[in-house]
Amino acid sequence: MPWNREKPLLIAKKGATRVQIVIAEAAPQSTRYAAGELQRFLGEITGAEIPIVTDDAPLGAYEIIVGRNAHLFPADVYIDFDALGNEGYVIRTAGPHLVIAGGEPRGTLYGVYGLLEDHIGCRWFTPDVYTVPKRPTLKVGPFDETVIPILEYREPFTKDCFDGDWAARNRMNSSAASLEERHGGKVTYHGFVHTFDQLVPPDKYFDEHPEYFSEIKGERIRDHTQLCCTNEDVVQIITEEIRRRMREHPEAMVFSVSQNDWGNYCQCARCAALAEAEGSQIAPVLQLVNRVADAVRDEFPDKAIDTLAYQWTRKPPKTMRPASNVIVRLCSIECCFSHSFEKCNSVANRAFVRDVKGWSTMCDRLWVWDYVTSFSHYLVPFPNLRVRGDNIRFLIKHNVRGIFEQDVYTTLNGELSGLSGYLNAKLLWNPKYDEDKAINEFLAAVYGAAAKPIRKYLDLLHDRVEKENIHMDIWIGPHHRHLTDELLARADALWEQAERAVAGDAAVLERVRTARLSVDYAIIERTRVKRDACYIIDHENFVVRLDPAFSNRIKKFFEVAERNHVTQFREWNGGMDVYRNEIGVMEPEQRFEPRPADTVANTKEGLRYRYFAGEWSMIPDFAALTPLKTGITEKITLEVAPKEESYALEFTGYFLAPKDGIYSFSLTSNDGSRLFLGDAELINNDGLHKAETRSGMIALRAGLHPIAVTFFQAGADQALALHCAGPDMPHQPVPPSALRHAP
Repeated sequence: MPWNREKPLLIAKKGATRVQIVIAEAAPQSTRYAAGELQRFLGEITGAEIPIVTDDAPLGAYEIIVGRNAHLFPADVYIDFDALGNEGYVIRTAGPHLVIAGGEPRGTLYGVYGLLEDHIGCRWFTPDVYTVPKRPTLKVGPFDETVIPILEYREPFTKDCFDGDWAARNRMNSSAASLEERHGGKVTYHGFVHTFDQLVPPDKYFDEHPEYFSEIKGERIRDHTQLCCTNEDVVQIITEEIRRRMREHPEAMVFSVSQNDWGNYCQCARCAALAEAEGSQIAPVLQLVNRVADAVRDEFPDKAIDTLAYQWTRKPPKTMRPASNVIVRLCSIECCFSHSFEKCNSVANRAFVRDVKGWSTMCDRLWVWDYVTSFSHYLVPFPNLRVRGDNIRFLIKHNVRGIFEQDVYTTLNGELSGLSGYLNAKLLWNPKYDEDKAINEFLAAVYGAAAKPIRKYLDLLHDRVEKENIHMDIWIGPHHRHLTDELLARADALWEQAERAVAGDAAVLERVRTARLSVDYAIIERTRVKRDACYIIDHENFVVRLDPAFSNRIKKFFEVAERNHVTQFREWNGGMDVYRNEIGVMEPEQRFEPRPADTVANTKEGLRYRYFAGEWSMIPDFAALTPLKTGITEKITLEVAPKEESYALEFTGYFLAPKDGIYSFSLTSNDGSRLFLGDAELINNDGLHKAETRSGMIALRAGLHPIAVTFFQAGADQALALHCAGPDMPHQPVPPSALRHAP
């Protein structure tokens, strides 16, 4: 009798099977691996041992036909493999047979994972945690499904996601993942990003040809330079170098010709005229990139040239268009990441949305480089899980074909890195995947009975940034306004509840403790700058002792971090040994010699300030400078500065200590600042950086003590705040009543 095509196929019954998996005798390695993965996981699901055979034998009674092979024709199955590309696949029932076949090199493998995940319920959450349903009797289908991924490039750039098996099972083709030939390879770059210095090295060319490099204010610069993109020699040098790289690296698909990771674009007459005509500094770069792309296209029709639309090159040009073999990677680095691109009311997000829409009309291969963590504080709570889906769907709506989600990539176990990577993977493969479903299924599988309090913790964070409309950039730290002491106390209690819930399962408990490092880090950082909060202070005897509870939190933090391979706490120069040394200066007990008060008559309220204009990367020597403005201010504030960048301030006067005792100060600034009390520097927070807080303690006798705060601001965001605490004085901004100056 004829087979009912609407009837489900029986794969196994009570742990036994009559099905066999069939691959071509000369199947590529990725198809053989796909068959092995199917055999393995169907075995785990059903308990049945399903044999793998080749297509040199006739079509059997019940087959799972994997990949392009000779059994497709007798099974009456036609597949247009060309239409599937290299990652699309078909899952189809054909009589008593199941067909899983796709384009090479990854389509068939993705089809196997599509069956296992989308239709049977398997999930691969982390390299070590996955779930498969247990069904000794398993029926599937009927199917007639064709899947072609929406995005040609899908990269959750998270070290927890670099495992090749995990990436393949989640259908990611990440350039950084350990994806091998058996996985069908990956999107391979040569020269990943910021390649100008690699392509035309200043050390090789500058001495004889300074004209190859940026002209700034009439002079060619060597350090932190870009290229003069309109120089014909530069075009030819890069073209020949890219041609050489393509010949020597046939495995690579994308070759980067992209600006260095700083400013200083060329201001020569030719570059400036082209940029002005096109309304964007991308114009000289894109002209160069198009020239290179045109020159290599005929010899390498399957390769692409990649460049950035990043910071000063982000704005799309008026009339220029990228060549057909050019990929433009548009970067969202300036954005707010606590709200979706399209719905956020920040100036940065509105500008980015405008640029996305502009590029979408002119670029055949528009990719986006997105960001999903704080790179200054890998462990700080960063509530942006809820916006991932909206952002990815917005980008795809505007013709984006590849997305790179930069996350914690230099260490394992950043702030909920596993969850972040899993959520990204679900959405990059299927933008319609429900975020709540992804989050909840991950929490349940990875944290077990602790899932509920952890979910409450996530909601606590996300609710705050949504309700209070708090914006977050990618440099925020533990003192950013999305965190408060009250919120962290509630978060800490939820993590205590989570640990208790899994106390009987050592493996899950360790995962919970690892995830808790984020809140521990935030509490440690916020507490240690308020020295009165982490020390038990004896003001009468000028002695401080580290609070035992705080000391235990620090000890546990480093123990858990070390066991779980957390090696970095920020992107650059952020080894955990550095952080351990920073914390290590907090001695268990310190005795201070109190500074005697100065005798100064007839002081008045307020500090003197001096304002200076200039460009610095460190606090300047004010003695060598002439102030443009002076005055008296009742508090330490940036309101006295007439502009918002390229300036410095000096505040001087006296701090009035109301009682003998130990005083703790914390100094927050963006950019650099320093605090002096008496003749000593108490806090050094100098240098170019986002808002950072440092602290110090000093013993003072009641009375007046010379104080000086120095500060400089280079550009972008700015901040300056001085807090203090002392005997009968809670941690607070230094009150105006404590700031004095001599007449």
